[in-house]
Amino acid sequence: MEKETIPLMFGGYMSCLNGIRNLGFIKRQMQNRKKILFVLPNLCAGGAERVLSFVSQKLNTNNFDVKLIVLGFKKDAVYNVNEVEVQYLNKERLLTSIIALFCLFKKEKPSIVISSIVHVNITMGFFSLFFREIKFVGREASVISKMNEFSKLNSKLNLTLIKIFYPRLSAIICQSEDMKTDFIKILRLDSSKLVLIHNPVTQSFISALSNNFGNKINFITVGRLSEEKGYLRILEGLSKIYNYDFHYTIVGSGPQLEDLKDCVSNYKLNGKVSFIPYTSKVLEEVSKNDFFLQGSYVEGFPNALLESCTVGTPVIAFNCPGGTKDIVITGANGFLVQDELEFIAVLNNIDKLKTIDKNAVRMSVSSKFNAEKIVRKYENLFEQL
Repeated sequence: MEKETIPLMFGGYMSCLNGIRNLGFIKRQMQNRKKILFVLPNLCAGGAERVLSFVSQKLNTNNFDVKLIVLGFKKDAVYNVNEVEVQYLNKERLLTSIIALFCLFKKEKPSIVISSIVHVNITMGFFSLFFREIKFVGREASVISKMNEFSKLNSKLNLTLIKIFYPRLSAIICQSEDMKTDFIKILRLDSSKLVLIHNPVTQSFISALSNNFGNKINFITVGRLSEEKGYLRILEGLSKIYNYDFHYTIVGSGPQLEDLKDCVSNYKLNGKVSFIPYTSKVLEEVSKNDFFLQGSYVEGFPNALLESCTVGTPVIAFNCPGGTKDIVITGANGFLVQDELEFIAVLNNIDKLKTIDKNAVRMSVSSKFNAEKIVRKYENLFEQL
């Protein structure tokens, strides 16, 4: 009996010893994780907010200790961030957040801070003067030289600050090749500092599909109502449809709302165009429509357009600087037009429009913009810094 007990005791001892070793390994691994702070102005509806809040929740927690810092208020949040630790600074503006951020960085001592949106990226470049041990990463959301054409009030000041502080960032994430080219041109940055990472498609965007087109064709656009989004040329094109009935829904808010309503009246499109404010059920709205229209003169990486493809709604989009051409494949998931005349011609070719297969539209983006692939690119960048 005693002879049988000794091996059992020895086996138990070895199991216990291996368990202690494993715990020690896990503890060392946890201690060696890179601490990363994601900094966003708010969690209101927007591409930067959606993408970075998503990525912050999907990083490998064995390698990264992640925290999401939101300058604004929890009550304004429209995105689910239950999978990451979140700290709200409860500030109205970035300027009033400076001291709180400074104290936070001193306390947290992160390895990496990642931000998005120009004014926040500029501020992080400024902070790099005081926190030389932190790697600051900026995710750019637009083709800066083109966007400045539509924001003349602050464009010169912004460009000056960008030229001063963006080079101080350890890396800049670009969403399209056009962004990379723009940065090399205006900042003369070494291309090795610029990293191309597209925005991801998430499983939550996939819904039921139908290839049936009714007698009335339903169009939709989702986005801020501002000049650079090109709503006026969309409305002009729709006013020249002559061979079928249609309805156009615009989802969003912004400074151009009243001008667009006047334009609808001038083009005699009353009853054919509806305006609705932003809704958290955007994708449900998009999936009910036959085509997504994009008239933008410049885009960073058009999230709403990508999301339209993920639910199988084909797109008709103007080619413009930015990431549109990285998504739209003419004939496969929609049509990429070069000017207003081609836009009108495509709109009036209803038989060609109806050849687009909605399942093929979804498949055209599901692999290229797969969430796991995109998150892994973020992880690779963070591991290299």
